[in-house]
Amino acid sequence: MGKSDGFVRPFYNKYIKPVGDVALLGWSNNNWWQGDLYDLSIGNWDINSDWSLDKKYDTIICTRVAYFCKDPENLFKKCKEFLNEGGKLYIDFGLGDHWRFHPYKIGWVDKEGDQEYAYREDNKLWSTVWSDDFVNDEQCNRFISRASKYGYIALKGAIDKEVPVVLDLETVKKYFKVEYHNLCLWDENPQLYILLECTK
Repeated sequence: MGKSDGFVRPFYNKYIKPVGDVALLGWSNNNWWQGDLYDLSIGNWDINSDWSLDKKYDTIICTRVAYFCKDPENLFKKCKEFLNEGGKLYIDFGLGDHWRFHPYKIGWVDKEGDQEYAYREDNKLWSTVWSDDFVNDEQCNRFISRASKYGYIALKGAIDKEVPVVLDLETVKKYFKVEYHNLCLWDENPQLYILLECTK
């Protein structure tokens, strides 16, 4: 949250279309969408636990939190379990924009092995999703171009080196029909949002 909200919210509103019963994973308020709230801060959902939801939903929205997941494939399995047939999961991952740590990196682990965290030191960032198709996307290419000033040439190699868990998009397609939408922000300290629109 923070400085990117004004850019990310229109991006989300363009692609995220909640219908029916909605679950908001990683949300403690209904400021952006209306739905049942599940979040670590309110004590009813932990992305790295054997979690469950109160019922099945038509829409599950899980934004700006999936990169904290140690087992992202299991996250998709669990979301599928709690979606009604034909339901939608909107979930995003990210790369870059590490304002807490310097120097800039696109992943979560630096050359010294220090792993990025948010809010508290034991709340580490673990994962992202990747497809080689992303390199054909304008927003991803913008991200690659902007990251190159920090010495990044081969994006996938850097991701494999700096992100502890990289989930291949083909794995997600075992569970869902998937479309992706990318958004690159910032000339300095560039950030890439990877939003997946998953249909059960």
